[in-house]
Amino acid sequence: MRSFSVCDLCQRIRCFRIVPEYGREVDKMRKLLALCLALILAMPLITSALGDRTPEPRSWRYVGAMRVVNCNEYVSLREQPYKKSKALAKVPLGAIVYNCSSIPQKKSFYYCEYEGISGYILVQYLEKAPEYEPPVTSSVTRKMTRDEVDGNGETVLDWKDYNISVMASRDFVRHSGSTTEVLRIGCFIDGEPLWGHEETMETFGDTPMLKAFIGGTEDDPMVMIYNGGYGLTMYDLLSGTEKWTITCGNLNLGNAAATAVDSAGTMYIAGTGCTAPVAISQEGRVIWISGTEDPDLYDPYEIALTSDSIDIKYQSGMQAGYMLASFDYTGELLNITETAE
Repeated sequence: MRSFSVCDLCQRIRCFRIVPEYGREVDKMRKLLALCLALILAMPLITSALGDRTPEPRSWRYVGAMRVVNCNEYVSLREQPYKKSKALAKVPLGAIVYNCSSIPQKKSFYYCEYEGISGYILVQYLEKAPEYEPPVTSSVTRKMTRDEVDGNGETVLDWKDYNISVMASRDFVRHSGSTTEVLRIGCFIDGEPLWGHEETMETFGDTPMLKAFIGGTEDDPMVMIYNGGYGLTMYDLLSGTEKWTITCGNLNLGNAAATAVDSAGTMYIAGTGCTAPVAISQEGRVIWISGTEDPDLYDPYEIALTSDSIDIKYQSGMQAGYMLASFDYTGELLNITETAE
């Protein structure tokens, strides 16, 4: 990768004239200087950037996603494969557990994962749920030009702040009866690549399950990538290094159709797997998950943040309209209205 000297970097940062009576110009210059310093400090990290992710081979013990059945209210997820072992969690009737595998020495139990907790559940309380089996996903780190990022796909992100830009495109590749969704992301300084990333995911149609958007704050923006089969990940803007990941096993957002970010960096997300919004801090902590379940709310596609509410547009049965649901900033539903376009 081409190296940048301090002088080269400073020349590449666009300069603004500082006029004391105009605070806006001063703020711009401060931000530019901070950006220049951050880029200089990030240089040792850029070469390590993102790591590749390939599907792990599954052993013969792998069973897959399963549904809790044959109980009144819940079944216990236990620390060891014994009925009297410590209960780690109560898994409610109808809940889905993931990454289940058999235990040869204890055939009455399956090893499972539920909301990020791993343990053992009696086989008699589980049945296979292949429709919830996470799709095969992978990722590759490869620096790309803007033309390579664009490819033959649809541009889904084109963000720029001074001379730093981030671009992403989505494409669906069909081969031998299967479809793979491809999301390519590139970060550039004055049009020259800093780092690049490519996410791929097996899919069953043209419903997008990969998403890229800008998170963080105005002074410290970050690149967010959501993979419906893997999870939500924050990447450093300048180096491309991973900051944190919330896996789908801990929080399944489905297609993460709608996102919004406030000035503090808090992200509000709603998707087909979680139609009510969730709030996630810029440090990767789930602040709250709205408990609202309303059959009239499905397929969210836009989130707007106001001073008083989180307003989400959902598809409706109207030919030219939508359902508008407003939530307060604790996740409580305020009202639902059917609105014509």
